Amino acid sequence: MATTTLQTLDRGLAALSVLAEAPAGLKPAELAERLGLHKAIAYRLLATLEGHSLIRRLADGRAVLGTGLIPLAAKVEKQRLAAAAPLLAQLSEVTRTTSCVVLADGANAIVALVHEGGDGYLRVTYRLGVRHPLTRGAPGLAILSARAPMDEELPGVTLARRQGYAVTRGELQPGAVGIAAPIPTPMVEAAVSIVALHELPADAAGQVVACAQEIAALW
Repeated sequence: MATTTLQTLDRGLAALSVLAEAPAGLKPAELAERLGLHKAIAYRLLATLEGHSLIRRLADGRAVLGTGLIPLAAKVEKQRLAAAAPLLAQLSEVTRTTSCVVLADGANAIVALVHEGGDGYLRVTYRLGVRHPLTRGAPGLAILSARAPMDEELPGVTLARRQGYAVTRGELQPGAVGIAAPIPTPMVEAAVSIVALHELPADAAGQVVACAQEIAALW
């Protein structure tokens, strides 16, 4: 018996899959070529996906995956994130920081799970869905460090790959110190990060790396 499918939905899902394999984004003509579609159809697909925040357009017209996927992914990954939550809470307690699980979304890093901690007025607050470029901040550098080495990559990425974690100061928030380690799992590009406005314990980096490994074991 023949299987009946919705062609438009099938094409939209295929477009998202192709864009997921192109972190730098694709122009409509490039997407059309990869999907074997007319450019006009690719434009309409992108416009529809953009209307639901499933993709977004860069200044040069390239399309990348959008933040609308984050709440969807959060629902799909609810059990994984729930499993990571106690480990984040423990990390925040021992380091006296706010801790996060951050996911890669195209050229950006997206905060998917947060446990706020710290010392009184020095506590750093993060919102779910906050995004920043992968090239800025410890979580993004940690995620990039888990990828294969590239020519002309940022020195911070090379250093993070060598030592197993990234450290930044004031890149995302003035005065804030961030430490992040990639979560070593093939299931998703992600990192564990802590951030604080005070000096961190000497073993903070080791605590972050250990937390990332524990989360990977659960995922």
